[in-house]
Amino acid sequence: MGLPWTDPLRRHEGTKTPLYKTRFVASCLRGVIAMSVASIPILGARAIGARAFQASGDARLTAETPSYTVDPVWPKPLPNHWLVGAVAGIAVDSRDHIWITHRPSTLQPNETRSIWKAAPPVLEFDQDGALVQAWGGPGAGYEWPQLEHGIYVDAHDNVWLGGGGEKDAQILEFTRDGTFLRQIGHYGKGRGSNDTENLGGAATMVVDEGARELYVADGYVNHRVIVFDAVTGAYKRHWGAYGKAPDDAYFTNAGERLPGPFSGAVQNENKPSQYDPDGPPPPQFRIVHAVRIAKDGLVYVCDRTNDRLQVFRKDGTFVREVFLARRTFGSGSVWDLAFSPDPGQAFMAVIDGTNQQVYVLRRDSLEVVDTFGGGGHWAGQFYGAHNIAADSHGNLFITETYEGKRVQKFVYGDQARLKGSPSSRPEDGARAQATRAEGARAFQASDPIRTGDYTVRGLKPSDFPRVRKLADNVYTFEQIDPTKRIVTVNNLIVISREGVLVAESQGTADNTKKLVAEIARLTPQPIKYVVVGSEHGDHTGGIGAFPSGVTYFAHPFSAPRIKQPTETVADKKVLNLGGTEIQILFLGRAHTGGDLQVFLPRERILFMSEVFINRIFPSMANGYPSEWVETLKRSEALDPIWYVPAHGFVDDAAVLKEEERNYRMAIEKIIAEGTRLHDAKTPVESAAAGARLEPFDGWTRAANNATSALQRVYAERDGALERR
Repeated sequence: MGLPWTDPLRRHEGTKTPLYKTRFVASCLRGVIAMSVASIPILGARAIGARAFQASGDARLTAETPSYTVDPVWPKPLPNHWLVGAVAGIAVDSRDHIWITHRPSTLQPNETRSIWKAAPPVLEFDQDGALVQAWGGPGAGYEWPQLEHGIYVDAHDNVWLGGGGEKDAQILEFTRDGTFLRQIGHYGKGRGSNDTENLGGAATMVVDEGARELYVADGYVNHRVIVFDAVTGAYKRHWGAYGKAPDDAYFTNAGERLPGPFSGAVQNENKPSQYDPDGPPPPQFRIVHAVRIAKDGLVYVCDRTNDRLQVFRKDGTFVREVFLARRTFGSGSVWDLAFSPDPGQAFMAVIDGTNQQVYVLRRDSLEVVDTFGGGGHWAGQFYGAHNIAADSHGNLFITETYEGKRVQKFVYGDQARLKGSPSSRPEDGARAQATRAEGARAFQASDPIRTGDYTVRGLKPSDFPRVRKLADNVYTFEQIDPTKRIVTVNNLIVISREGVLVAESQGTADNTKKLVAEIARLTPQPIKYVVVGSEHGDHTGGIGAFPSGVTYFAHPFSAPRIKQPTETVADKKVLNLGGTEIQILFLGRAHTGGDLQVFLPRERILFMSEVFINRIFPSMANGYPSEWVETLKRSEALDPIWYVPAHGFVDDAAVLKEEERNYRMAIEKIIAEGTRLHDAKTPVESAAAGARLEPFDGWTRAANNATSALQRVYAERDGALERR
């Protein structure tokens, strides 16, 4: 017997699906109300959801069923007066950054008037919803799609893009900063569902990293899944519904031709061509809208306008199928899916952009155990729910096409409560309503303001110095840098029974004396070693204030600039200080020619000196741009828990890990823009004015550092930097 909420009544007949038979509880207004509400549970506490199901006589909901809460303040506003059109693709990368592709051409004239304009078609957001970078559009060497559709970021940080237009027979591959790598197929050259060289309205794609194979949902014009070699782009195999060869004659013989999205034609929502929900299952895919691969190797295909999900093995062998909201005509009910974060991926969320809801299915039985959503423009509702992706925490990100034109975040499980959302237990309902404004403040304050400027954090000079404990006998020391006034200089302190190691000095003798005094409050042990990570004055100006008898370590590049007897470390030196292993590492040139880092392998703490600076625009006047990126990657390969910067705040470990990646991307962005301007023969003195450095141009000291950073990229391109 079909579940009542999986087969809604025929649309346009003046009937309503009973709300009590879903777990959709509430939504909140986006905008004014979103500013006063932290988050409103959609799939909230078990008591509310389970009680609703039990009232309708269903006991399928279990304690393990995923729950989700809409985050009404995600993402953050875009810079540059940018707007997004219909959002037709979403992906989550290895950094848990969220990528979308949208259709700038779908913005209406009344949306782009005055100061407002379309954002570039590819945008990357961090976990907080802040824009990291944006790029895309027509360019030399490739054919940009007629209609943007689908995005995927593989494990190598390469970005794959599809196209849903009627003549789009190509998919594109770029680096994460938008450098073109490869095109498979050619615009206007498609020859049908058995063409092995071209595509036909490719909707989404996914890479099987183990086999390095690219699976494509192909698509709006073709009716198949096609697989390519992800490294070479060579054709591997393809299949249609039930694992059989696709047959386009099924459609052409019947005169069936579904219009593509935004083609100007209106689809009949009541009876699109041959589709008959009461007849035998369709022998062919119609719109193959998504393909996703589970950890166990099963391949899930969203046959959107046939209202079904089919499951295959990787070789195309058919396993099973399920129909969802089978009496949904026109645009169909099965648009995209994402898996739950548990090791076995026991559940999956399937979005329905026609009925505007999300179905939660058990993956083993393909049984619907839950739904949420509803039609509308408020937070938690949908207008054209189009694509879905999940991050490593299980949070869902759902895009909207047509006039929805947005992406929403749904927080998985109890994480929302950690973000400060009010309790959703029935007995706490009144208290939750009374404290919504306070909850919103908690939601916004749970994560620090991302900045390198202590005044923006609301701190005062009297709040410094600050000491933070990272692990037993391991601390950081933060003090305001008097040469830059608004940022900090940081030190690492490692205490053992045989003495103390300190990474870096401070920029003045007074600040170094404060550092020494703080160490004396922590331990009676003497300072035995000082590691000089950077020879610049803000790290060495106060070095003479350390007590006598200290052994100094520095790179051979830096040693001549330090006015102390120094033991040089050109590659690696391992100390065992009272049972604590300390590695002094040179992982490559970065901010200077001799950046040393300090790594504690047991504690997984990496003090990075000026290789990493938290939310301060990269200072590259003496740096080595491309080598700096590689040095950061080698640092990441150590897999530390703590990435400790030399400047900027010592935030929580998870924040610092994310910001270290952001810092690398900032340098990559500077290199990409400097290279673009250099190759376009833009005069170096005009580079800063022509560079598109958003969102990093909003970082602390961007106005001070951008010009010299671009000049350094020009010098690198011209071969003017000294070689190692």
